Amino acid sequence: MGSRIKRWKRRVLGWLAVNFFGKLILPILVRSWRVESDFPADWLARAQQGERVILAFWHNRQIGLLRVASVLQPVSVLVSQHGDGEIITRIMARFGVGAVRGSSTRGGTGALRTMLAATREANMAITPDGPVGPRYEIKDGVVSLAALSGLPVFWVSWSSNRVWRFNSWDRFMLPKPFAQLRFHAMGPLQLDKSMKREELEAARLDLQSRMRLQTATLDEAEGVGVDPILRQR
Repeated sequence: MGSRIKRWKRRVLGWLAVNFFGKLILPILVRSWRVESDFPADWLARAQQGERVILAFWHNRQIGLLRVASVLQPVSVLVSQHGDGEIITRIMARFGVGAVRGSSTRGGTGALRTMLAATREANMAITPDGPVGPRYEIKDGVVSLAALSGLPVFWVSWSSNRVWRFNSWDRFMLPKPFAQLRFHAMGPLQLDKSMKREELEAARLDLQSRMRLQTATLDEAEGVGVDPILRQR
């Protein structure tokens, strides 16, 4: 009986997340945000010419993809295979964002093949420290995809001093109504499939350092307390 109640609660919460929050609340919330963007001209030029890119977002700031997707289309995102992934997939679809199911911890190899195929049709967004962390620590997937596809990586972050922070492993951030978000994108990072394992590892560490510095700089500019992990290089 207890397991049935848990399943019923999970279904109810999932329905509310998709049909109440995702359909009614989130679109209004997103439209209320005031956005300041600093994107490299090279990225915008590639997008306007229809070239594909790989976007790297920290897991706790992936909500920002909903605004970036309005500038860069089409775009798909890697979504975990766990139960919450289905909810995220259905919510993202309402904003025109596709989904590739998989993760570095479950179905990682299959997800990499699927993402590689998906890059022929859409830009690919990845949260390289997901789905279970550690927070702000990049896994191999993003550099592997960049090397195999030959596509450039642009890393995107944002900050705001008006957010709700969830008590989750990543300290997920959701901007409050009418919050001002400062976006920043950097890149490109171009890799090659002929690169050796140690070269890819060096690229991973370099990207991790650059993404941490980018986010720390944004948080400092917004007067937000900087996570100590972001200070590490």
